[in-house]
This record gives sequence, structure tokens and C-alpha cells, in this order.
Amino acid sequence: MKQGTFEGATITALGHAGFVIEFAEKKLRIAFDPYDIKEEQPVDYIFVSHQHFDHCDPVSIRKLLKNSTRVIAPACCEQELSEFGQQLELLKDKEKHKLKQCIYWALPAYNVNKFRTPNEVFHPKDMGGVGFVVEVDGFRMYHAGDTDRIPEMDGLKKLDLAFLPISGTFVMTLEEAIEAAQVLKPKMVIPMHFGKLLGSVGDANRYHNMLRDLIPVMVLTDAAY
Repeated sequence: MKQGTFEGATITALGHAGFVIEFAEKKLRIAFDPYDIKEEQPVDYIFVSHQHFDHCDPVSIRKLLKNSTRVIAPACCEQELSEFGQQLELLKDKEKHKLKQCIYWALPAYNVNKFRTPNEVFHPKDMGGVGFVVEVDGFRMYHAGDTDRIPEMDGLKKLDLAFLPISGTFVMTLEEAIEAAQVLKPKMVIPMHFGKLLGSVGDANRYHNMLRDLIPVMVLTDAAY
């Protein structure tokens, strides 16, 4: 399915690692990493995890913009997102930031064992990619970005929702994403980073089955089954 609900939030899969989370009662819509989207659907906040094209896609971001939309991204995205001018907010630190309707903070997202060359990982820590924790009236969600199972995850507590990559090669494998879920202990996990460029819906369903009876998993995708 493409859309699901959890504790008052409606989550819509945009494909790959992209999602829109809507809190209807608060008239609030939040997007993470929109990529290759087809429909215009304005949101209030867009969080971009890093500068790679499948996460930082200005064409898709434009389809989500309204005059008041804020685009929030790490400094490594500055060049790619410069067209958004005053609507762009570049992260300068990992501290908590308060917006009108939510609180957010970032933590690193990087590889520890996915190598481009024998001595270079695909997502080095110093590249500056991040994962985001966004909290709306106590509802806390974590979008991990492109990452492996990293020590920084150990400090995350009281998560309601966690979006975790599962496709391997550039991000966590299924087994690593299972370990991450068990460490994070969210109320619900949504697998991501599959269906468009790498990984399949079948992988996401396997992830669901492997976590069965441990942590609830919701598989959302815009890909055909």
C-alpha cells in the first residue's frame, strides 16, 4: 500500500526514501527526501538528508512548495538547494531547533562498511549527511537518511516512528536494519530506500517478516507489487 495511518498521522510513500507525514488535526504536513515525485502536494516543512540526487531533488521539492514552506537541510546541500533562497534553512549544528509546529534535530548518517573503493565508503561521516528526528506534540519520528547501523542510534529514545533504509550496497542490509530497529525500539518501523533504484518490495516484505513478533512494521511503497 502507498498510504497508512499511525497514531493520528497519515504517512504517504513518495518512493525510495521519500515520505509525507500529515497531521490533519494540526493542519501540518512534513516531507522527507522527496525524489522523482509526480504529483504536486504542498507541505509545510521539507527535510533533506544529504546532497545525493535521490534524496536532494530540487524538481520534486518545487512540487511540494508553497510560499510558507521551509526546506531544512545540512550544509552539504547548499549548492544543490540554493534556488530556494530564504525558504532554505541550512543546519549549523546538531542542537534542537524549534519551528512553529514542531521541534527537530539532526544526527550523523554515514557508512561504516559499504565501500566505494577499498579505502572509501559511499557516505563518509565528513560528507555531512544527516538523519532527522522530528517531534510534533510529543510524537517523535526518525528518518535515518543514508546510513549504516551507527553508534549514534544508541542514544535515540522514545521513538514513535522510525524510517530505516534496508536495501544494502549503500545503506544498511536487512540484517543490519533489524539490529537498528531492535536498538531504537520504535513503536513502528517503516522500511525505505527500495523500489526505485535499488531493492524491492519483496525485500521490504522480508524485513516485515523477519521482525514479526518483535517490532511492528508498516510497508509503504509507490512501486507496483
